[in-house]
Amino acid sequence: MLGLLVAPLVLALVYFALLDGWYLVRVPCAVLRARLLQPRVRDLLAEQRYAGRVLPSDLDLLLHMNNARYLREADVARAAHLTRCGVLGALRALGARAVLAASCARYRRSLRLFEPFEVEPPELPEDLRHWIAYNEASSQLLRAESGLSDVVKDQ
Repeated sequence: MLGLLVAPLVLALVYFALLDGWYLVRVPCAVLRARLLQPRVRDLLAEQRYAGRVLPSDLDLLLHMNNARYLREADVARAAHLTRCGVLGALRALGARAVLAASCARYRRSLRLFEPFEVEPPELPEDLRHWIAYNEASSQLLRAESGLSDVVKDQ
């Protein structure tokens, strides 16, 4: 009888330790919260915020949020954003997936255990606008070199 109780606990520990279980729980929870509890947003570019809290599994050896976790939380916020805008549902209906082409993080300060945080779009500084323009120009060059045109990209 004790073995029947211990086995699920061991499986849960392995799941959370080896497969980053909180991430696999957070994304569906964020999508459900966005779908059921938050209002729809018709403007894809409208500012949205996503609140979170630093969990024990987010900490590194210095006891602050691991740098990779910041990007993971941005990914969770992106899933919630796409859900509220209806994009995630449309992608699923088409059998498509959303792919993040690039990311850039600027770490401002440490986040400690259980500290609340918010993913929000800041006012873009000039250097970031230049970086975005550079990426767009680079993409256009790659499309031109490969013989792809904007018409093909938009289809």
